[in-house]
Amino acid sequence: MKEYPNRTGLLKLKEEIEIAEKGKEILQDKIESLITLFFEYIRERGERRRYLEGLMIKAFEDLVILESLMGIVHVKADAFSIPEGSIKFDGKKVMGIKLPEFSWEPSKKGFQVLNVPVRFERTKSNFEEILRTVLEVGGMENAIKILSEEIRKTRKIVNSLENYIIPAFRDQKRWIELRLEEFAREDLLRYKIVKRKLGLK
Repeated sequence: MKEYPNRTGLLKLKEEIEIAEKGKEILQDKIESLITLFFEYIRERGERRRYLEGLMIKAFEDLVILESLMGIVHVKADAFSIPEGSIKFDGKKVMGIKLPEFSWEPSKKGFQVLNVPVRFERTKSNFEEILRTVLEVGGMENAIKILSEEIRKTRKIVNSLENYIIPAFRDQKRWIELRLEEFAREDLLRYKIVKRKLGLK
């Protein structure tokens, strides 16, 4: 719906165009920041995955050696004596977007298994580190999905502003300016006619 062609409507449209253009610039800056953060998460996820792969190889090697020393049954029995920890969910806000973070919190209860090799404690620590890293990578995966979706949505808004809303406002502004020029010419013509009828020079 077009604004009524008067100077108030023209001023209102100019303000709306300015707001829309500033909004577009802010959203474009947001997209650039989100893309930078997106690739930071991609890079860090790759590093943590490589670390996880190395950690898993080492942990399973230790487990095989431990089972050969203690026997599979004893290793399983002692493993069941370890107090359970818990998975904690948290998140941080970046540009109004909540990005999930998961962490592993070991139980505060201690455990004591007598007559076990030092390798048992080391293997236990390795698998706890695996769990922590898996949760960390999982949080990064979720953050990457959230950032990707936010980038897509923000781009859609920017495209709408750039290709539809701002051009429509500008067309409307041009239409009002043309109508005001037309009114000014009509007023000038009426003035000249009245002036001529009154015999004024």
